[in-house]
Amino acid sequence: MSEKAADRAPSDFAPLSGPVDRGAVRAYESDNGFAPTDGRSGGFGVVVGVVLGGVAAFVIALPLALVVMLASPVLEQLGVNMSSDRVFQIAFLGAATLIACLAWFIVKDRRRAGEERYRVSRFAAANGLEFVPRIADPESPGMIFGIGGDRVASEVVRLARPRPVEIANYRYVQKTAKTHETFSWSYVEITLERRLPHIVLDSRRNNSPALGSNLPVPLATAQRLSLEGDFDRYFDLYCPEGYEADALYLFTPDVMARFVDTVAEFDIEIVDDRLYLYSHGSRPLSGTDPATWEWVFATIDVLDAKLERWERWRDDRLAEPDDGVSASTANPTPGIPRGVAPQGRRLKHRIPVLAVLPLVVMVGIWFVIPLLESLTGGD
Repeated sequence: MSEKAADRAPSDFAPLSGPVDRGAVRAYESDNGFAPTDGRSGGFGVVVGVVLGGVAAFVIALPLALVVMLASPVLEQLGVNMSSDRVFQIAFLGAATLIACLAWFIVKDRRRAGEERYRVSRFAAANGLEFVPRIADPESPGMIFGIGGDRVASEVVRLARPRPVEIANYRYVQKTAKTHETFSWSYVEITLERRLPHIVLDSRRNNSPALGSNLPVPLATAQRLSLEGDFDRYFDLYCPEGYEADALYLFTPDVMARFVDTVAEFDIEIVDDRLYLYSHGSRPLSGTDPATWEWVFATIDVLDAKLERWERWRDDRLAEPDDGVSASTANPTPGIPRGVAPQGRRLKHRIPVLAVLPLVVMVGIWFVIPLLESLTGGD
């Protein structure tokens, strides 16, 4: 389900909040390969659900009844006297009620998710935007797209005004031997007319006080560049070593001011010919909140006004790869080809502290135990 990308900002937000037909939602979910979200799984599914719920209630009720019976002497002193059968009946009904409430909340949440997907698709259609329900393993160069498994971009909305833009939600799963953790993001992707050096702006506002940056990939600190003014209060900027002058050309004071005013809550990545705004958390950018969509498109307009200067950038290293001189200029030599030299295409990563902590602990124990043995043996 898609339409040609529009070249103007959307103006019709009514589909995001207007009433929806449940039959239309079910048809949309079925046509796009989503599981039913209205709890209608057929007679067999209902029977299976009741049987499994009963078994789960029985399993939960047994320990609850045992606890109550063990506490029966105390209950008798309080004037409460119940037979073991009565205790089990109450425990079973309580467990069954708990399971039924949980199932109701799950069905309600799935129904809400289905309606939101349908509303976003109608919003895109009403405004002439291209809409894709979901993309498995999206081929994008951004840092969040090459991590984990079960990678899916969903509620993908695209437009071309004047550069191709994509707004979507995204999730991936990181699996270990014992855990499966799902990470949820939203992003705005703007396609540029030329490739630029790999630059990341790590927002300070969304960092954890205890763990620091929420970037999924830790970057080598030697690549951090301090910029003028109070920009460093809002972002940590990383650029490849040797590309400091290029970063200063791209991030002029007026560009820095625009970023602080409009996207200080977001992590930002420039990689190849893409500019990404990343939002990590529960609030999706591609959702049913009209105010969020208005803000997204206003932000795109603000950034569009500043990207023309970026697209005049040239990498002098491609013309003179052996001279060791950096400094791309505002008036590039016409003979310099478009692109980025290999050393500027990707930032260097660092090993996370949590990854080496177990090794440090093991080495510490390896040294401490013999030391303690020698001390106690000396006594």
